[in-house]
Amino acid sequence: MDAIIKFLADLEVPIYLILGLVAVIYLRRLTLALNERKTSVFGLEREAAHAKVVSAATVMFLVALLAVGEFIVATFLAGELAQQPLYATPTISVLTTATPTLPVGPVPTDATPTPTLYPQAQIEGIESNCQAEVLEIAEPRHGDEVSGVVELIGSVNTPNFGSYEYEYSVMGQPDWQTIAAGSGVRVKSSLGFWYTTNLVPGDYMLRLVALDNQGLRTAACVIVVKVIAPQE
Repeated sequence: MDAIIKFLADLEVPIYLILGLVAVIYLRRLTLALNERKTSVFGLEREAAHAKVVSAATVMFLVALLAVGEFIVATFLAGELAQQPLYATPTISVLTTATPTLPVGPVPTDATPTPTLYPQAQIEGIESNCQAEVLEIAEPRHGDEVSGVVELIGSVNTPNFGSYEYEYSVMGQPDWQTIAAGSGVRVKSSLGFWYTTNLVPGDYMLRLVALDNQGLRTAACVIVVKVIAPQE
């Protein structure tokens, strides 16, 4: 559904042009049909002219409905898609368990394949379980410099998935601030936007949190990015 809304919003102007052209054509046909019905003498001619009037009027009505629908999609639904609403969620406590260190060495051929290693914040006291195409922040990447409006591209496809939210905090003592939230399984797609213009330049932690269908947190992916002042 999101893809359809984005497609219709991107083609707003061409769609209006096509609908306008159809409206002009059938408005002319409606005018001619009305004149034909007015000047008709015989009953059969009048019935044929009346059928033309009804046909042209029906098409004009459908064009008007399509134009209204396109306006609603491009003006309201696309705006909500670009800036997803905040969800009221309970404060999530930070776990104090350090991220375990993965063993180094060859993996036995008969062993269960391990998840793809993913760059993430290695900060003591911060839980981070980033996993490619399951729970990840693909853009921006760990260590990137960002400024202005930042679009988050990532994946949220965890077991018993219900919704997700993304947050930020300054380095040091974590004080997570919720940016926005959303729902629906996503794999390497837009999760939302982060507005950094008013933030003090420096290093920030960015956290993507997955919640189950009961609203309880199941996993989190944390990366560190540097916010820089927008270029003048």
